[in-house]
Amino acid sequence: MKIKRYIDKDSRSAMARVRAEMGADAVILSNKNVNGQVELVAARDFDETALQSGLAASAAGEAASDAPSLVELQRELAKLRGLVEGELSQMQWREMAGRPSVKTALRSRLGKLGLSRAVAGSIIDRLPPQGALDELWQQALGLLAAQLPVLDGALHAGGNIVALVGSTGVGKTTTVAKLAARAVLRHGGRQVALITTDCYRIGGQEQLETFAGYLGIPMLVATDGAQLRAALDELSSRKLVLIDTAGMSQRDIRLYEQFATLNSVGYDIAAHVVLSATAQPGALNEVVQVFGREALAGAILTKLDEATSLGGVLDTVVRNRLPLAYFSTGQKVPEDIVPARAEYLINQAVEHAKADAAARQRRAASTRQASTHGIAV
Repeated sequence: MKIKRYIDKDSRSAMARVRAEMGADAVILSNKNVNGQVELVAARDFDETALQSGLAASAAGEAASDAPSLVELQRELAKLRGLVEGELSQMQWREMAGRPSVKTALRSRLGKLGLSRAVAGSIIDRLPPQGALDELWQQALGLLAAQLPVLDGALHAGGNIVALVGSTGVGKTTTVAKLAARAVLRHGGRQVALITTDCYRIGGQEQLETFAGYLGIPMLVATDGAQLRAALDELSSRKLVLIDTAGMSQRDIRLYEQFATLNSVGYDIAAHVVLSATAQPGALNEVVQVFGREALAGAILTKLDEATSLGGVLDTVVRNRLPLAYFSTGQKVPEDIVPARAEYLINQAVEHAKADAAARQRRAASTRQASTHGIAV
């Protein structure tokens, strides 16, 4: 092993001399500034075992006359090792810092479901600080399911009058028909009846009357509180009376006025808000706020078959702690309605998120391919 010190004006000049004299396999043992110049200590045919032997000999009083002192080289080598280890540690830290944490990845996944930062954060805060991503993801979904209370198809425990309320176009009338058909199959036509308070929508009463005719059950019209009270007096002995209310914009004062009428007739009426899975989260929350969470017995989710994301309804139900009664999954009466299940809703939300991610990847690939071929996108 040959060791030699090189002093030059800068690192580049010193390195050039090292390569010229020792070749490309030379090892730099130290690099420091000395009186404004650069000092390199380089070795050729570097053998650490031999160096350690030399260091031991140096400790016994031996020294090399034509090379830097081995004691000094030991210090330089130790210093170099410290620098290398420090740099490797920094490189590892930077690599880890550049990698998203598990909780950051979980927050991203929950966000892709369509959940708000508040709901996602409340779930993340309850998870262990460390663990495998997939295991923590399953725990996160379990916590989300725990925040989705279900009524297991029980629209009104201990009562027999149920009203469906909500904004226009969410499918209240069709849902009423589905619930009525299920009740007829279970209790018979003599135990079920319908009431409509919808005197605004053209054809609304006729549609419900047609359903009632198919089912062989009575359908009464009540346009004000007095008529509603009279209708309920007439039908109070039935096991289930379903009330279909008029749908309006959540910002229309008449929507709340109808709800107030339900509460003024002296009967215990369980009001379920009907929420469309295709609606925007802001609109869904506005609807719930119109009626007030405490005044609602639960929620029925419709148009699950049309939605491309279920985050909006998930977020609304969790934030307002609304018990879920039923899911409507199509237009068929009575087949396309099922008792609510938290796991079903979450699984559907995850599948929608996966489909959305796959669609994004396809669009990105198509854009890259078009750009490669010079096609304007």
